[in-house]
Amino acid sequence: MSVQIDASQLSLLRGPNDWLGYFKGTRIEDHFSAHSLSRFVECEHEFQRTHIQLAPELPSENLIVGDASHRTLQHNFGQKIESHADLPLAELMEFHDDLAFPLAVTEAEEKADEKTDWKTSRDEAHTRSRLMACGYIAKVGPRIQPISVEQRFAVPMGLPVKMEGRYDLLTETVGIDFKTGAKKSYKPKTSWLLQAMIYSFATGKPVEFHSIACSEKTHDVGIVTPLESEAMLVNLSQAEIDGLTRVVVGIVNEIVDCMRRYGPEEPWPARGRFHIFACDYCSFRSDCPAWAGAA
Repeated sequence: MSVQIDASQLSLLRGPNDWLGYFKGTRIEDHFSAHSLSRFVECEHEFQRTHIQLAPELPSENLIVGDASHRTLQHNFGQKIESHADLPLAELMEFHDDLAFPLAVTEAEEKADEKTDWKTSRDEAHTRSRLMACGYIAKVGPRIQPISVEQRFAVPMGLPVKMEGRYDLLTETVGIDFKTGAKKSYKPKTSWLLQAMIYSFATGKPVEFHSIACSEKTHDVGIVTPLESEAMLVNLSQAEIDGLTRVVVGIVNEIVDCMRRYGPEEPWPARGRFHIFACDYCSFRSDCPAWAGAA
């Protein structure tokens, strides 16, 4: 896949020094990511709190479950690059129980200096995370041969700073991104297209999204890959990449505009109040101006 972007059409401000004048000391001082741009699209105020004011997010059960599952998958596929074989499920469960899940909890709580407010319970979260990782390896693992796992990249995209990211897994033909949650997805969410565009730009390969879910009530594991839903393979055309690149430029311009209008301290617009679910998972709802006075 060949990706060509005319950087001369994507310049913002007048140069790097102008960018640093606004954003020095923030999380976007020297790079963007698909995650940071998607965060801004969901809610400018949450983006301000996390990326401009550097406020830590509260530890979340959903994020811990996903993190522990990702660590277990990374452990398996990392060794498979050379071994060409998945680890026994018993060994993977031991790794998850002894290392992946405890580390996911500890790092989330230390980062926020807060204890996790478990939506279900720690034991329930632990069970779901283990089932998701081992269920995926049992069902999908045998057909995946990685050449690289959890590698970071940085690419210029004509923006004031570089675009950084980290793909979950790369094969000879595609990049694979794991999406964990309580419900499985049969088609990419809107924000995933931005991620796919950036990953394709960096790797030159199409992107497969693999949805891995576990029900909180029944513990049933659901897995959706392009074999179950063709929509989970995103192979963008050049025209689509050009269109999404213009979207990225527009988002960055909106970030610049918010900093010019409000600065780092005055609250930025709280668009998440109108999002279908974003506020349910936000660490900053308690002091959000859009929720002031709400029950």
